[in-house]
Amino acid sequence: MSACTWPVDRTCLPVVTAPDDQVRLQGAINTAVSILWSFTGRQFGCCPRTIRPCPRNRDRPLFWLPGWSWYPELGAGVWRNVVCACGPTCQVGGPGVVHLPGPVCTVTGVTIDGAVVDSGVWVLEGDRLYARSGRWPDQHLDRPAGSPGTWSVEYLQGTAPPAGAGQMVGILALEFWNACRGEKCRLPRGVESIARQGVSMKVADPSALFSNKQTGIPEVDLWIAAVNPHRLAFPPAVLSPDHTGSGY
Repeated sequence: MSACTWPVDRTCLPVVTAPDDQVRLQGAINTAVSILWSFTGRQFGCCPRTIRPCPRNRDRPLFWLPGWSWYPELGAGVWRNVVCACGPTCQVGGPGVVHLPGPVCTVTGVTIDGAVVDSGVWVLEGDRLYARSGRWPDQHLDRPAGSPGTWSVEYLQGTAPPAGAGQMVGILALEFWNACRGEKCRLPRGVESIARQGVSMKVADPSALFSNKQTGIPEVDLWIAAVNPHRLAFPPAVLSPDHTGSGY
């Protein structure tokens, strides 16, 4: 998972109207999000995902492993196996509920027979999506999504960034914006010490800051330390000798 949806506090950022400036500002925001995502252990961020669930009341699939089903589908002239969503940790199933590979931030839409249905048709509880009618439709994976007899779920998968994330993105993005324009900024430079007109000052080595997961901006670094106190590089994972492979 890469850095996906993070909040942005735009009150920290300038209002720009020129197209070129808008592109540069968005680039500064994207850079800030990528750095904060990395420095907080790549644990946070909600990424868009679309799946085609298969309620368990359908016929037995051609290929099966616990929690996973594969069906052949022809697309663009090429046959491929389509994974039926749930995953190896799936513990619930039935005609009225499907288990979305989680964690789930939010469901953004459900499409049945090519039409987006009203959000009142379904209820999300954790990673489980329930049909208020008590039954989801059958899934024909031998047909392209959007065809009659098919349905799909669009949702954001991941863990929502913690409180303060939007403000930190805004603060860091502003410094990248200033640096891009050649203006004064608080980002560290590759200089250890400098003396000018009798005044000496020392600037931290950016590579050393990076290895310690710091930006050189005090309030941002305090927030990073608070949400990633052990300086994790990746989310923690639990491996079981009973399962092989990468899971999902």
